Amino acid sequence: MSGSGPPSGRSGVSLLTVRHAPVDAQGVCYGQRDVPTLVSAEEVAARLLPDVVRFGPATVWSSDALRCFEPAGLLAHRLEVEHRVDLRIRELTYGAWEGRLWSEIPPAELDEWNVDWLTRSPPGGETVLELASRVRNWWEALPAGSHFLLAHAGVVHCLDVLADGLAWEETLHLRLDYLEARHFRREVAV
Repeated sequence: MSGSGPPSGRSGVSLLTVRHAPVDAQGVCYGQRDVPTLVSAEEVAARLLPDVVRFGPATVWSSDALRCFEPAGLLAHRLEVEHRVDLRIRELTYGAWEGRLWSEIPPAELDEWNVDWLTRSPPGGETVLELASRVRNWWEALPAGSHFLLAHAGVVHCLDVLADGLAWEETLHLRLDYLEARHFRREVAV
């Protein structure tokens, strides 16, 4: 995703994303819920700081979920840049399933959702296409320049589709580990 820069008369958005730290929620459908991480916000910020400094973002972004919000705030403070929280980059909401073990969710409900997971939602949740719409609105509103996002996996998968043109099935087969980085670019007419 690197290049020699945007063509003349255009400038670009450059977005470095990193998935949040591993969580202590084995087997739990947590979605937008706050769950503890296995690595402290201070450790995450210290681990990411050298790469984020090299990238040089003007803004650090996160959702309001503590697993993203806390280390992003520390990074922004250390970089002396703005930390912006945006609800459009929250993880998918799983509605009535959130906080439950996946093994406790009725198999019939999971089967129904899996038939068409792009356009069906868990009970009281949202569809993947609704998540993608939120993320698209955020992505397309980013001003030219460099940005860093401490992200949720669902948001990064949406960016794979929206920014890199991958099919949904392709992005879901790409493994996205905790604290893994991806870089996205978009041209902006000036």
